[in-house]
Amino acid sequence: MWYSLSINLLPCCFFSYFYACLNATRTGYCPGMFIVILVPLPLAIEVRMMNRIIPSSKVVRFIILLFFIPIMTTSAQILSDFLPKAINEWEALGQDRYYYPETLYDYIDGGAELFISYGFERVISRTYRRSGQPDIQVDIFDMVEPKNAFGLHCHGREQLDDTYGQGCQIYRGAILFWKGPYYVSIVCDYQTSMTEKAMETMAHKIEKKIKEEGELPEIVSWIPEEDLAPESVFYFHHYVWVNAFYYISDDNFLNIDDKTDAVLAKYGPPDARYYLLLIHYENADKASEAYRNFLHQYAPELEDKQAVELEDGKWTGSRVDQELLICVFNGDTKEAVETLLDRAQNTYLSAKD
Repeated sequence: MWYSLSINLLPCCFFSYFYACLNATRTGYCPGMFIVILVPLPLAIEVRMMNRIIPSSKVVRFIILLFFIPIMTTSAQILSDFLPKAINEWEALGQDRYYYPETLYDYIDGGAELFISYGFERVISRTYRRSGQPDIQVDIFDMVEPKNAFGLHCHGREQLDDTYGQGCQIYRGAILFWKGPYYVSIVCDYQTSMTEKAMETMAHKIEKKIKEEGELPEIVSWIPEEDLAPESVFYFHHYVWVNAFYYISDDNFLNIDDKTDAVLAKYGPPDARYYLLLIHYENADKASEAYRNFLHQYAPELEDKQAVELEDGKWTGSRVDQELLICVFNGDTKEAVETLLDRAQNTYLSAKD
């Protein structure tokens, strides 16, 4: 049996569906059940549009595409599932709050850029309250990919600690950790013995709820270990962070973007630090272009040398190998710079073999 649908009906159906999808991103509810009802219909439907008949087979493909895209992009796990309802008599206060890239500035004044630069998608924020004690604030940031959550963890890291998740930072009144594609923040206004215990319990429960673990970005494995300050490893893929350790430029002449992986690391004793920068590009041509830009805009003297002394008396060097750009800054001697360049290149080539 064939049915004929007026084109006037379709926008209403699609608008209702997209409204449901919009709610899904904020509530975790997925309108996938509508597929069971709506997808079979085009098998027996002719759609008349502007006096033309659209074959039912094309309608089938369109409907399947329309309804499966939101399901694929909706998070497999609802963020609220990671959060306990109560901990040590601290109970959830009010409704959970959700923020997205366009609203994160309303929540984190002055700090939203950091999260957005690492591909932030959304965050759930929940407050816990117990009479006579300070509130505990818990935020779980969905960073889409584990490498982004790891990158956030690198900011301000002072030591290596895996007490919680895949790496954490513990301060008085704060526990921060990453696991899989999630970055978790547990904080209180001031710490008491009771809040300390509650926050520790909270961190353990959340990390157990998050089943997924993520691998470190591959580029991290190319960092030479000798003389490295391991807590200094700093992963990023937005050019604004290239100056995190040592000023290079405000311009993105190294062409760092979402398709590149970059890492900074500190070497040597605290009073004589020098810095390694690795950038991995999509292909060798882009790496070579970035190398030429570096020579032209930062150190033209490197055109026919491995390392050169700059005006401040410090040494810098650079080279390119396949898709990898290697730079060293602030070295005390030419030998130190060339040695680190050699080690980084050899580590990279060994990993690729």
